Amino acid sequence: MLKKLQEVATTVNELIVNDDFPTGVEPDYLRATVMDYPLRGGKRLRPALLLWCCGLLGGDTDKALYPAVAAELFHNWTLVHDDIIDEDRMRRGQLTTHEDLRLFAYNKFNGGDLASDKFGQSFAILAGDIQQGWALNTILKSAQHGLSSELAVALAQRLLHLGNCQLISGEALDVEFPMRKWQNISSEEVLHMLELKTGALLRFCAEAGAAIALDSCDFKRKEIKMLGDFAAAAGIAFQLHDDWLGIFGNFDKLGKDIASDLASEKPTILLLKTFESLKPELQLHLAGMLGLDEYDEKIINQVRKLMLDCGAEAYLREKSDNYIAQATKILSEFPDNEYRSALLELTFFLVNREK
Repeated sequence: MLKKLQEVATTVNELIVNDDFPTGVEPDYLRATVMDYPLRGGKRLRPALLLWCCGLLGGDTDKALYPAVAAELFHNWTLVHDDIIDEDRMRRGQLTTHEDLRLFAYNKFNGGDLASDKFGQSFAILAGDIQQGWALNTILKSAQHGLSSELAVALAQRLLHLGNCQLISGEALDVEFPMRKWQNISSEEVLHMLELKTGALLRFCAEAGAAIALDSCDFKRKEIKMLGDFAAAAGIAFQLHDDWLGIFGNFDKLGKDIASDLASEKPTILLLKTFESLKPELQLHLAGMLGLDEYDEKIINQVRKLMLDCGAEAYLREKSDNYIAQATKILSEFPDNEYRSALLELTFFLVNREK
């Protein structure tokens, strides 16, 4: 599976590098910023999901290349904006877009801290906006590369619905949660947020691949919906594991700040379950370790011990396993071919990865 994933990554990289959409962007450092995240690599899970769902149903994966690249570009602009919202400094082992631009402004324009910080955030927002337009332009381009105009437009509309409406709605809920009292946030609400924020784009990828294979604009068609449900379940499992990595992961492998969820007091299912399972005095102890400016190894280990001892960590893993079971059950109803094998391996990779 990893070899096939690398093949997808190589093809996606080539199409991104050679695409002419960013060439008109000014100034030149904004253009370079627009290209930055898409060319940092990443796992290219979304393009692979789209291509392999197409292949699963006997489709021509070459016809799915531009929609696959569009999904990756769309994913990248959401990362740029998400990093601003979360105030993250690192992404894939390098500075986030807004942090990189902040330092650029400070050095180039001799701006003060506040001015450079505003510049970094403003230009990162603009870069994300351009990346979003780039994604839509790319999916429409698929009409020039094997798809009918009708299907290309239908895919663009589906991307806008799942990506712009549902995904951003999920992000909005994620931003809202820390403003509310912990006891008023349910696990069901968090799971719904994850289905929107993470599952929506993965659903699009699976549905798009199936739609291309079947040459169908009917996203309610049985095979298309089933693969969408498969991807949504895998997506929730993916995000649950991501929340686990945010506490129990290794920074050198993960490439971003460990304990950022603690610093932002993000009500993940892991944290909600921990609070629910702890005695009052330990709840107070955990609450005192949230929202800190810095986290050293000692504090992180204390949080980890609380989560392990109360069973919250085990609960999260079981929850993730249940979603994986749902996803694999759906896949078992499709033809046993190389693409189903790759999708099964990808599914298990999502919840066993270290970064």
